[in-house]
Amino acid sequence: MDATPIKVSFTFYPADVQALNRCMVGLRRAGLPVRGGTVLRALIHLTSATEMFAHAVLLAKTYERKGGPREADYVAGHPTVDLPPDLVKKLDDVVTELAEKLIPANRAFVVRALLRDAPDAKTLAPAIMKYLAAFPPRPRGWAARKARKGGKP
Repeated sequence: MDATPIKVSFTFYPADVQALNRCMVGLRRAGLPVRGGTVLRALIHLTSATEMFAHAVLLAKTYERKGGPREADYVAGHPTVDLPPDLVKKLDDVVTELAEKLIPANRAFVVRALLRDAPDAKTLAPAIMKYLAAFPPRPRGWAARKARKGGKP
């Protein structure tokens, strides 16, 4: 994850926002200080391309079985996450594989499928802990400004 990150936005529906909030609350209760972007980045990093493909196929089949549009609700948010190029490529490769199977999808669809089927916080916490040890969150706000100025306030 050394390369310059790429800003990637995802369209989220209420079910996705609720799933992300559920993950964050559970992980925070487990003592992990995570933000939404960190959870999304970790899920993408920790999940193999094969698993992503499987989650996306299952979500596509769910949509196929129901009548009408994929989502009945409004768009609830557009989280933007800084992803390393290798993770963007991973998502794009899954989208390409889905297209080869005639399953319409994009990066957001794959991430929504992952998030909606994410394990509970108790199961996820050990993996997130390892992820945070390997890829600590960047400083934000005042701490980030201080770090850019070489430690001077």
